[in-house]
Amino acid sequence: MAEAVLSIVIVSGLLMLSQLSPGPDVFFVFRTALAQGFRRGVAVGTGISLGFFIQAVVACTAGAWVMKQSWSSYMLWAAAAWLLYLAYRIFPFRRQREETDLGQSQTALQSCTVLLWQGFLCNILNPKCMLFILTLSAGPLSAHAGMSWYAPVLMVALSLAGLLGWVLWSGLLQWRPLRACYVRHTSLIDAVFAVLLVIFALLLLVPDSIF
Repeated sequence: MAEAVLSIVIVSGLLMLSQLSPGPDVFFVFRTALAQGFRRGVAVGTGISLGFFIQAVVACTAGAWVMKQSWSSYMLWAAAAWLLYLAYRIFPFRRQREETDLGQSQTALQSCTVLLWQGFLCNILNPKCMLFILTLSAGPLSAHAGMSWYAPVLMVALSLAGLLGWVLWSGLLQWRPLRACYVRHTSLIDAVFAVLLVIFALLLLVPDSIF
């Protein structure tokens, strides 16, 4: 029992560390937290975590089978198209003026909802996220296959660990020097984020990409 719980803690910790690595989820949360504040960064992170939970459920049940199906490649195309759309929205020459006051206005609440669903789509449309979950959880799931509670608890733990990581990052990005730097170089930083999203979209279409 103790060994199983420890393995869940370790796997969840590895997931949080992985959030430091470049990827579309990371850049989407970072840019939103910098540009629009803590609450909206958390909204994106919450959407990503919801998508991650669904990916974890599939990965821990039928993930290997799904990834072997011929139609799974269409998911990669859909993910690439979505990342290109996000890049288009972020790119400075197309960016609309954004609110800076998060307040309690109805507009702000609607924006958080939209960002939550955008985060969800950013994650759920990326089948390679499922491959990552499979790699991370395959060993522990096999080692504790006799415990009926292990897989469901692992799914929830991974999702909560992911959400906690996004909340922490969104909070850290509110550090005044970082926000001041973003304000001074908004167009340049947004252009970099947009280009990175385009690169990740192209990498999704490379079969042997590690992304």
